[in-house]
Amino acid sequence: MGTILVWIVMASAIAYLAFRLNYNPWIFLIISVIFSPVMGLLSLATWDYYKTFIKGRV
Repeated sequence: MGTILVWIVMASAIAYLAFRLNYNPWIFLIISVIFSPVMGLLSLATWDYYKTFIKGRV
């Protein structure tokens, strides 16, 4: 029970971080819940790097 609670809390924290970066938090919440919070954080970091440095922030 405790592991599931920690998993959901970490996924919610990643979704909140995505919200603060002006990205859709639902996408990163779903990625974090289905795969893992680490995978959600890596996808958020990759997406932010792509939007900021490669494509340029619009």
